[in-house]
Amino acid sequence: MKKDWKSPRSRADVEKQIPLQYQQKDRETQERRELTFLLQECAFSQHIPVYCAIDAEEVTPEERQLLQQAAQSRGSAMTVRGAIVLGTNIREMFLFAEQGVPETQGIRQTTAAQLIAENYLLRYRELLEIQGYQTIIVEPEVMPDPELAVLLSVCHKGAAGRNSRFIAGAYGQRVCCGMILTDAPLMGGDYRFPDYPQDICRRLCGSDDNGSALQSPCIAACPAGAFRQEGERVLFQKDVCSAWRDDPENQEQVDAFTVRKCMKCMEACPAH
Repeated sequence: MKKDWKSPRSRADVEKQIPLQYQQKDRETQERRELTFLLQECAFSQHIPVYCAIDAEEVTPEERQLLQQAAQSRGSAMTVRGAIVLGTNIREMFLFAEQGVPETQGIRQTTAAQLIAENYLLRYRELLEIQGYQTIIVEPEVMPDPELAVLLSVCHKGAAGRNSRFIAGAYGQRVCCGMILTDAPLMGGDYRFPDYPQDICRRLCGSDDNGSALQSPCIAACPAGAFRQEGERVLFQKDVCSAWRDDPENQEQVDAFTVRKCMKCMEACPAH
């Protein structure tokens, strides 16, 4: 996902990107278009790097179930009709440096990248809730997270990488993204970006003659050995990764409140 924000766009340019199933003139479809374009224009005007709306009624049954399960696992009985992926690109790896942020319940360890993505999510939750829709926020994560990566890939503007990270278009893995689940009817897709190949890891890092995945640079770069490759499948061991990242010997102290932790699996990815 990448956009030249200075490119002029006319209404005709925007409208010709509307898929056929959303061109009906009935009231419900018109409201769906208007709501989605309102959200998209907010993303454009605020230069939000990673944005995509999902129509839960247009994705595959398996993808729809993933969205619904994500809402249920967070205690919601809401029927998910739409979702929005929001996030920031990582221009400097310092955005992933961990720091202590004072909150009402004490000090929270987080990163600037997470705070930026969370701000986008809160802003869009408000846009939807003031119009009467329900929302659930799926928080961004800086560590590899296979479930989150697969969930985000439902937008088709990015893919779940072998190392359990989300790959987002031209930004590659240098992103921090979350998702809003909602009962709002949305128009799926994003007129700014083409769909992204879901087999990007196979294209970039290949496989052998037997179809087994070759060891990817991201997995080879992991100093903790947190990835275990079984043919085409790669298993992520979160406890191994966490133990390595939390060991002071493996951290770079930036100042009294900020440390840099391992992000080797992200830095090694050739998807840019």
